[in-house]
Amino acid sequence: MPATVSVLIAAYNAAAFLPAALQSVRAQSHSDWELIVVEDGSRDGTEQIVREFAAQVSQPVRYDNLGTNRGVAAARNRLLELASGEAVAFLDADDLWQPEHLATLSACLARGHALAFSGIELWNGSAGHSMGIYRPYAQWLVTPRHWLFTRSFIQTSSCVALPRTTVARVGLFDETLRIGEDRDYWFRALADGGTLACTGQDTCRYNKHEGSSMTRTLRVAEDCVRFYEKHSGAAGVTALLRRRLLADSRWTLARLLRASQPASARRLGWRAWRAVPWRTDLLAWCLFASLPRTGAT
Repeated sequence: MPATVSVLIAAYNAAAFLPAALQSVRAQSHSDWELIVVEDGSRDGTEQIVREFAAQVSQPVRYDNLGTNRGVAAARNRLLELASGEAVAFLDADDLWQPEHLATLSACLARGHALAFSGIELWNGSAGHSMGIYRPYAQWLVTPRHWLFTRSFIQTSSCVALPRTTVARVGLFDETLRIGEDRDYWFRALADGGTLACTGQDTCRYNKHEGSSMTRTLRVAEDCVRFYEKHSGAAGVTALLRRRLLADSRWTLARLLRASQPASARRLGWRAWRAVPWRTDLLAWCLFASLPRTGAT
């Protein structure tokens, strides 16, 4: 018989964090699960950690390695291919679950929702202390697809579970997205009337790390443009909002690229303005960006 919940962990250089994550899976009150870990090309001892864990539990445990670093979306797609459960629950290798996490998510999914998620505790992994509890505003849950289009209010995939029926309908993660792949997946999961539920329980600890700020900022901005271009005709979202957010994402990226890639920045700026031609501030920026730069050769 397939496991009720497939616990899916994408791992990359995760050996330092993975044992704690695995023990939080082992501690679940909902014990009908299988565990799948897919390593995204790294070779840091993760496989041995998973095999040692498998020897300690009675539930099915599987390990796979992509061979080369292809990104988290590719790792998650392999996880979905290997999963056999009636539902899937994602857990990042550096995050943790409280013992009731799977039980409360499973109860939400049993009510027919396309996606369920928990509240999260924000955790400063470097300093080792809590940064408080995060839950989205109640109004966002009334029209979740609209608000998910506006902002990525589900902060981590580690708090999310989906039934097999949703996965079959949505398909795979978009591997062209390097950071925003999860938001895109949740947005697609809520298409065609799919509903969302929050457990109301803060059962996921989200470990936040400092990254390379400029590199990450650029990646977020690039993925934001891809997201709004991909869903520029999305049903259930007003045309005005689609155009405004597409323009804003292009303009944000244009400003980030202004110093290093001025030609690309100008093109993005004009594409942004064409989406909202009544925006005089954006037009002014495009005209300014088209002027020869002082000191340029």
